[in-house]
Amino acid sequence: MARILQVALDLAELTKSVDIATKIASHVQCKNIWLEVGTPLLKAWGKIAVKALKNLTNCFILVDTKTIDVPSIEGGIVLDAGGDAFTVLGVADDEVVKEAVETARSRGKLVVADLISHPSPVNRAIELDRLGVDVVLYHVGISVQKARGITATHMLKEIENLRRSISAKIAVAGGIKPGDVRELVSRGVDIIVVGGAITKASNPLEVVDEILGKLSQ
Repeated sequence: MARILQVALDLAELTKSVDIATKIASHVQCKNIWLEVGTPLLKAWGKIAVKALKNLTNCFILVDTKTIDVPSIEGGIVLDAGGDAFTVLGVADDEVVKEAVETARSRGKLVVADLISHPSPVNRAIELDRLGVDVVLYHVGISVQKARGITATHMLKEIENLRRSISAKIAVAGGIKPGDVRELVSRGVDIIVVGGAITKASNPLEVVDEILGKLSQ
């Protein structure tokens, strides 16, 4: 799999999300792009948002459900609505993760395990890898970024440990800017998740081009 830019649409406004998504899809023809139905967008609009982004862009759609229970229901809803992948929390019980994997596999789709708030992310990533998840997401949440003044780029050693320890793809999210991309890729990251640096930009397409350029180098 080529390195991927995942555009996190962590917005509550459906029209703005669709506007950004369709412009990106038209500009890059979805090449090396995943569009994320962020948790705020999903909670505000439900599967309507999933259907809208899939039908209007035909890009790969990841739905950030942050599932911690009954993934056969939560994952099933968003995958059947057009999602290509959904997220399960790394802090969820093993039984939940296994169910999430089975739910995705039964539809020929993917499951991403989000390590947000886990006290031992590297150790849990190894366990999640063995449970069969497709992607492990190292994630510094927005509230933590604001409170502690840290981003995913402060965790480079942990990311290196992840790469040495697991075979699943590695995604990283948390305050990432275009200037951070090369360093993260050099540490073994497969999927760069970028939200505000794109969605809040005066020219989102320019930022997308810059990041994709760095991913291909």
